[in-house]
Amino acid sequence: MAFRESLAVELAALALPSAKPVRLWVVDEMRYGLQPVTRRVWSLRGERPVCPVRPGYKWGYGYGALEVEGQSGAQFLYCPTVNLDCSRRFLHQIATSDPAAIHVVLWDRAGFQPKDQAQGQPANMRLLSFPPYSPDLNPIEKLWDLVKDRLCNQPYASLQALEAVLTDSLRPFWQSPEQVSDLIGQGWLRARFQHFLRKHST
Repeated sequence: MAFRESLAVELAALALPSAKPVRLWVVDEMRYGLQPVTRRVWSLRGERPVCPVRPGYKWGYGYGALEVEGQSGAQFLYCPTVNLDCSRRFLHQIATSDPAAIHVVLWDRAGFQPKDQAQGQPANMRLLSFPPYSPDLNPIEKLWDLVKDRLCNQPYASLQALEAVLTDSLRPFWQSPEQVSDLIGQGWLRARFQHFLRKHST
């Protein structure tokens, strides 16, 4: 609750140049792999649904970013692991999506994420952190849940086959910014950011 109230203050403390547009992104990572995701399904009374599985031990990681105002949509990146190099690569992808803007990234405090103004950070980017153990604050968690609904209860012969389905699930969010806007909604995060923008532009 305290973070929700203080976000506009934290954004103001970044002292961003007023002459440039500001984009606020929420970022997170999701592990996917050949270990099956199983979820409950509806069935007729008296019938037991059967879920085919083909367990494997190959994994990949998806970086995801949603732009809070929805204007820039979403950005995604598949990587074989999560580390500082992959995180920096994804930050540069976000930064180059609109080189004229200042991009503020909100993410958790994982050890493979660089700190704000660390070496190699894009010049038009600033980083803020959600409080520890607070996935409920990050709207992109809702996206990962939707993705797992699409991936669940079916086997995949390879990571490439799984990534093809994953890409189909994510495509609407990078192609249609309104999908991102609908997912984030008109809740506290957008309200705090808009409050910051009003003061930032004056």
